[in-house]
Amino acid sequence: MDKTQGDSKTIPAVKMKSGEEGIIAELDTDSKSILRKLMAMGILPGMKLKMIQTFPSYVFQVGYTQVAVDKEIASVILINKN
Repeated sequence: MDKTQGDSKTIPAVKMKSGEEGIIAELDTDSKSILRKLMAMGILPGMKLKMIQTFPSYVFQVGYTQVAVDKEIASVILINKN
């Protein structure tokens, strides 16, 4: 499901390692409830995301907020890595 766009690579957040950073490219889901959850947490395209931990849940920082989500939600967050 990796997409290549020019020099940057778009990957799901679940494939990131702790300490890696990227820019949220898109939220790849048709589920309105997942989109509402992500938007309520401030997770929007264009925001910088830094992965803090990947187990037992995915914890990342967006802006000044740290968020913990499960694999289902983390898998819809597509990240541009440079």
